Amino acid sequence: MNIYSIVLYLHIVGSLLLFVAMGIEFITVSRLRSAGTAEQARDWLSVLGSIRVIGPVALVTILVPGLYMAATSAGWQGWNILALVAMVVMAALGAASNAARLPAIGRSIGPLRGPLPPEARVRLRDRIVWSSILTRIGIGLGIVLLMTVKPDFVRAIVALVAFAVAGTAVAFATSGRAPSSMEPRGLERAS
Repeated sequence: MNIYSIVLYLHIVGSLLLFVAMGIEFITVSRLRSAGTAEQARDWLSVLGSIRVIGPVALVTILVPGLYMAATSAGWQGWNILALVAMVVMAALGAASNAARLPAIGRSIGPLRGPLPPEARVRLRDRIVWSSILTRIGIGLGIVLLMTVKPDFVRAIVALVAFAVAGTAVAFATSGRAPSSMEPRGLERAS
């Protein structure tokens, strides 16, 4: 085992952590879209705290080893430069949309109890939040393709754009629907 294999391992672990964080965010946003009560919404919003730990660890374990490998062996090529730019775009998109909007949504639910009023349900089904996570998942999958195939600059751009567009298309195709309702039923309503 040499330094390169250890650094590559850390880079891959960072990528796995990034997808864990995006998976947590995807599930949380998905469940928020179907929350029937303020308590359910608050419970799902509380899950996002884990992303504040996993996200930065993932970012460091992707970027530091990735920069090391680019500087010592791969060199700066179109695919790894575009992958780095795409990571910055993913971080900016997440910060501008979900990192700002989800806490605001949580504050709007604030002291509410019981069934959510219609205006709160609309906020929980925020299309920007939904589009952001699906677009970032698409970009992340595009980056994995670049790391695997190492295409030339033009093909790398095409791949990233195609994956981002695919993620956004899925978001728009599903933005009007929420998963099955989590309205309290039977004994749940009585408590």
